[in-house]
Order: sequence, then C-alpha cells, then structure tokens
Amino acid sequence: MDIISIIVKVKEGFCDALIKVFEDMPHVKVFGIKGNQIVLILDTDDMHVVAHKTKDIQEMDGVMGVYPVFSQDFVNHLD
Repeated sequence: MDIISIIVKVKEGFCDALIKVFEDMPHVKVFGIKGNQIVLILDTDDMHVVAHKTKDIQEMDGVMGVYPVFSQDFVNHLD
C-alpha cells in the first residue's frame, strides 16, 4: 500500500476538536501537528476513498484548507 498524507490547515482554536474527529474516522490516522496544520495519513490506496475523505474534511467547521500529498509510487500506479 502506498502512503497518502493530507495536510489540513485549521483555524485557530479548532485543532484539538478536529484531532478528536480525525481519530474516530475510518482510514485516517493523525501523524502530527505543527502550528495550525494537522498531518493525516490515509491507510488506503483507493482513489475514491481519498477523494471522499478530502471532501469530507474540507467541509468541516474550522478547516481552512486540505492538501493531499501523494507518494511517487501512488502517482505512477495511476498511469
């Protein structure tokens, strides 16, 4: 399985609440936090799951931006 990470930029004061939500989401693991950014790891290589999770996270209250980061192996797999 390829590693897919998502960087989530959050508004001030929302980090702790969002981390709790992410910890309960299937296919999602909280990898780290730096300032107002939360790094998530997705344990799937299904592009539909990635798209769905990204959309769901983007629509959460307190989220300013969602930035998926794909490994080169994952990108090559799409060809």
